Amino acid sequence: MIEYEYTEADQDPTGEAFLETEKVLTYYELDLGLNHVVRKWTEPISRTAFMLLSVPGGDDGPSGVLICGDSWVSYKHQGHPEVRTAIPRRKDMPDGRGLLITTAAMHKQKDLFFFLLQCELGDLYRVTLDLDPSDRKIVRDVFVTVFDTIPPAIGLCITRAGLLFAASEFGNHALYQFQAIGDDASSVRGTCVLDELNEEL
Repeated sequence: MIEYEYTEADQDPTGEAFLETEKVLTYYELDLGLNHVVRKWTEPISRTAFMLLSVPGGDDGPSGVLICGDSWVSYKHQGHPEVRTAIPRRKDMPDGRGLLITTAAMHKQKDLFFFLLQCELGDLYRVTLDLDPSDRKIVRDVFVTVFDTIPPAIGLCITRAGLLFAASEFGNHALYQFQAIGDDASSVRGTCVLDELNEEL
């Protein structure tokens, strides 16, 4: 869960406390024995973070969350360093303008999983995690691949039959069939950025 503690900022008329307020990622755990929720872990994250997507755990994946922020996507988990990747941008998009993810879906099969994200412009991005072959709980990189462009949707759903349903708020809903999943070498792909650039994102 993304949390923002703004009690002090709300009581400060100068606005200085707001500038110092941190946004944090918090894990909560349901204790079935005591029948209540326990705060398990919390850590500061970027102030531009606004969306969380759960990553499969157990035998299916490394667990943790994908965090979507202004022009970036990152992987984060308790005890694991953050791995952040910039979202590929259109060539004619101004540098000062951010890129926001508006909706997302995850597709999971026995041997793979991936995320499909859509930005405000309608561009679709396929997000995959590069896992360490010796320890599949360690994420080495986050790959963000340009997938396609469709009209902006308010919801995406990938069916088991290989169809993408895009729900529209103002136009017609659409159903698309996958021809491929964007693994070809010619795909435009973003990879993990250097640690010193993470602060700028």
